[in-house]
Amino acid sequence: MSVKLCTSEGMLSTVRGLGFSRAFFPRIVAEAFLESTKDGEIKRSPDPVTMIDGDLSWTNNTADPQFVFVQVIRAARSIVAQSPGTVVITDATSHAVGASPTADFPSVWQDTCGGKLQTNRSSTAAADLGYCRQFYDFDSSQAWVTVGRVDPMEALHFRYLSAVQTPGVWTTPSEFEPRWEAHARYARLIAIATPIGDVT
Repeated sequence: MSVKLCTSEGMLSTVRGLGFSRAFFPRIVAEAFLESTKDGEIKRSPDPVTMIDGDLSWTNNTADPQFVFVQVIRAARSIVAQSPGTVVITDATSHAVGASPTADFPSVWQDTCGGKLQTNRSSTAAADLGYCRQFYDFDSSQAWVTVGRVDPMEALHFRYLSAVQTPGVWTTPSEFEPRWEAHARYARLIAIATPIGDVT
């Protein structure tokens, strides 16, 4: 005759012995797929223009505190810059945890990819510049954002923002059609949680 021991939600007690249950290991608890709404040709944007904006919410309805982190997966990106212009795509996140949380609007200076091209640095006058185009391609990437502890019946609100900007000099040539483009494509948010012991 075998006796099962009393264990926590994260443990198993079977005739084979003690072990970890599936709830003990990190698991996906929420995810969101966000598409870009501004891909393609862009105009002068001294202030950031939103390309991707979205959020992810999750409530801890288990009996245990959970340790949570969010994986942000970003698609491969591409940018077309023309002398003497600069084109950048910036990313930012913010999060809040509580009974009814609302995350702050993310800052767009946390992470940036982009490029600048200027073939003649001595002058930015249209008549003195040599014009050309540069194509920048960036591989897909991912970032891990640590949220931390989420207690039972608390919720997580996670926000993501990707924006395009053209800071610096902006001179339009008269000899040919200018071209500035940015493609952020999409981002995927995945919230992953694992139970943690209550150390209070």
